[in-house]
Amino acid sequence: MIRKWIEQAKQAQYKSDLEFIFNELKTYTLSQTQELYEQKPKDYLEFAYLLREKILHLMLKKGDIPCSSDLIIYLVYAPLDENFLKNEELQTFIQTAQENFLLEGLGEYENLMLLELEVFCLILNAQSKQAIKRYIQGISHLEMHLHAISQASAFIREYFPKMKITMEEFLESVEEILQLPYYTQLPLVRSRSILNWQIHCFWNVSNFFNHRSWLNLYPLWKELFYFYLQNPQIESLDHALYMQFFIYHMCGNSFSSQEQWREFCKEIDQVASKVYEEFGKQHQLGYTPCKKEHKKEKKIIGFLRDRLVENSPYKVEYSFLKRLLKDENFTQEYEIKIYCMSLLEKSENSENAIKNYLDLGIEIIDAGMEFNQKGFYNSHLQKALYLNQRIRQDNVEILISPNNGYGISDFILSVHSAPFQIFWSHGNFVYDIPAISQRITHIGGNDKEIIREGFKFVGVPVVMDRGFYNPPVAENLVKHYRDKYPKDCRILGTIGRLTKIDSLPYLKMLVRLMQEFPDTIYLACGNGNTDEIKEKLKQILGKNFDEFMERFYFCGYVNNVVYGHIIDFWPDSFPMEQGESRIEYVAKNKLSLVLVKNKDGIKKEWKTMAQDEQDYYQKAHYLLSASNEEKDKILAEVMAGLGRYNAMREESSVRHFLECLSDLCKNS
Repeated sequence: MIRKWIEQAKQAQYKSDLEFIFNELKTYTLSQTQELYEQKPKDYLEFAYLLREKILHLMLKKGDIPCSSDLIIYLVYAPLDENFLKNEELQTFIQTAQENFLLEGLGEYENLMLLELEVFCLILNAQSKQAIKRYIQGISHLEMHLHAISQASAFIREYFPKMKITMEEFLESVEEILQLPYYTQLPLVRSRSILNWQIHCFWNVSNFFNHRSWLNLYPLWKELFYFYLQNPQIESLDHALYMQFFIYHMCGNSFSSQEQWREFCKEIDQVASKVYEEFGKQHQLGYTPCKKEHKKEKKIIGFLRDRLVENSPYKVEYSFLKRLLKDENFTQEYEIKIYCMSLLEKSENSENAIKNYLDLGIEIIDAGMEFNQKGFYNSHLQKALYLNQRIRQDNVEILISPNNGYGISDFILSVHSAPFQIFWSHGNFVYDIPAISQRITHIGGNDKEIIREGFKFVGVPVVMDRGFYNPPVAENLVKHYRDKYPKDCRILGTIGRLTKIDSLPYLKMLVRLMQEFPDTIYLACGNGNTDEIKEKLKQILGKNFDEFMERFYFCGYVNNVVYGHIIDFWPDSFPMEQGESRIEYVAKNKLSLVLVKNKDGIKKEWKTMAQDEQDYYQKAHYLLSASNEEKDKILAEVMAGLGRYNAMREESSVRHFLECLSDLCKNS
């Protein structure tokens, strides 16, 4: 292969000839080029020097500027060490690029060209680590909306894994530009860009995705957040609101315990809430009592949403509202409106989700309609002020927020936008800011009063809408995906964020069961921190790791409706549970096993609920050993019990909620 490349380089007469070599390099990884170097070092060096000379004369000296994808030459020069002779002519290009990058008056396209020229030349001189560090730092300053920059982002996401750019290299690079003295002297658009690149590009590099090491940046993010939060300039407050969203998103995807959320609430939410509350007082943003024009005018209940997408929280909320709006006692007295932050930084709103709410007769007030025109540079403060103004204008009596840490939602609650403000927990039980009047949750059985992590919640049980439980799906589609896996095996699996299975006790249990039942495979369905899970499996399995991983599949994001029919048995994760995704699975007449937190709420003989890890093992072993007749009997009991359970939940759901609203008004 090296001799072939040498001949191609010798014969190259035009830039297009070089591009042919560049394109062929895209099929390689750094491991492969390192192997080529080790096998034939003299030939490899001959090719590296020759390619550099051709690039210098056929591209750079003719004024051709490299583009993002040309940086793939990193694969050629990264294996080389410091003994590789430098070409001094390249230093002129490097110096010119460094001196002009980010100069006032230059456009972003020119800045990108200068950056890629510098990085390209550093790579050609085998200064590979310096080049990548410079690239990560430089690109992070540029606005993301330019088409050419989107191409750079695509290159990073696709080729950084092939180039073996490590999380450690990334962190070392970005830590320098997050230092307080440097970051805070930048124009705010540059500061915003540095964060935008982290969340919209680098986060999505496969070997960086949801990596626990992101949390190493938390102290730097927090220090910067405090700086902008305490700065009296309105632009700084705007940046602080965005930073709070950013930190919440980046940390929240890696948190796996209530203690982590408690610390986040103490260091971020509670600190910010005091500032927002004071700002609200200064600018008179709190609600003002308003006389109703007619005594029979309905009270408005507002739901504050981050965005409207078809995820589990949406399915829970939609199911609850659909049931609520069928109750005459509720509809005679209350009306519902949704106030949407439209955080496109997480994702765009779903047209189908919006339609479903509108079909229920619910009005949606969308802050994104106006402010999202600026894309990833939209103003979170302007969104917060707009929603605050609309909530007060609509005379919202009760504001319900399922959010627990976004800057916009904390701001709206902290300035007291409505007389009564309810936090609806979807799993975070430690969120605590002074502006909360009441707490509710659908998690915790049918009890009206639930105590979690020292806080009292009103239990509002929700029965999922039947359309979410078991929608129709074509048999040939299920067969198509099932055929991807070994035929003569039983499929264990879970569907949800992988951080939930990133648990040493759970993985040990899984390995133990799969070793005892060699006809099983496991499907880890969802996105997340695959590297950390693999490391734990290596720790458990030792020399048997490679063999075991032939039975362990990281499936990424999947269609939960289809995969719910593919998975034969759902051994639920612990200590973090999978939640609604498991309920949807069970509703397809499938078996699961869950380790419950409330031992008093179950009976020892129940085969699908375990009281502790030993009980979990014994019941999992039984279910995997059971005959089809035994499993059918268990399923029949489970589905009958689920039917009775759901009937109780449906009855108590609206009743508990109405009593909660009544108690709020009585205590006012």
